[in-house]
Amino acid sequence: MGKTTVAVNLGALAARSLRVVLWDLDPQGAATHCLAAVPAPRGSTKAVVRGARPLIEQAHATRWQGLALVAADRTARNLDRLLDDEHRLGNMLEPLRDRYDLVVLDCPPGAGRLIEHVADAADGLLVPLIPGPLSLRALDQLGDLVNRVEMSRSRNGHGRPTWLPFFSMVDRRKRLHRETIESMQLARPEILAAQIPISAEIERMPVHRVPTVSRAPGSPAALAFADLWREAQLRLTWAESARRK
Repeated sequence: MGKTTVAVNLGALAARSLRVVLWDLDPQGAATHCLAAVPAPRGSTKAVVRGARPLIEQAHATRWQGLALVAADRTARNLDRLLDDEHRLGNMLEPLRDRYDLVVLDCPPGAGRLIEHVADAADGLLVPLIPGPLSLRALDQLGDLVNRVEMSRSRNGHGRPTWLPFFSMVDRRKRLHRETIESMQLARPEILAAQIPISAEIERMPVHRVPTVSRAPGSPAALAFADLWREAQLRLTWAESARRK
């Protein structure tokens, strides 16, 4: 749930000032559930990829003003195979970019082919890291994936997607968490300063089906999500400015 809670809460925060759509790419539909929505009709994602149905028609308003959702399709378990060179994810997203200021993609777990498609299409990649001995390994593996797609993006006139790793499910009471965060932030300056704590409020999101930033706006978790959103915005703005120079 780490990636999904971030996607849902940052989407809800961004929707306070922007037009936002969140696409739930995970067939398990955690983001769809947390936003109190119903899954998409069976086969709808396949129809979109094959050009039989526009993606923008799958975006529907949620209970939160400014936030739309492309709900999860529980049958879309082979989306990576459907997204061949003729059906680039970036091309599918263009109609959404025309209507919305921000498109948030909630990806399934793992670092498979679908994540390569997302990295190829995205302007920024938020990467949650669990503090521990495997954090650096996970970050390096995803970094290798981004490097693989960078050449493809360059051919299409796009630079490297902005890299936005951050620590999630942080328990500052644990010495291992504190030491891991300190050492990695010193060694890897691209890691954001904002940290999402382990939180009962976040764990209750699937029960209440309301973003933490809406249900408990003054909680430490909600304030941490706000810090993360502000920092991500700044990093993306700097990167965009640098690309235009």
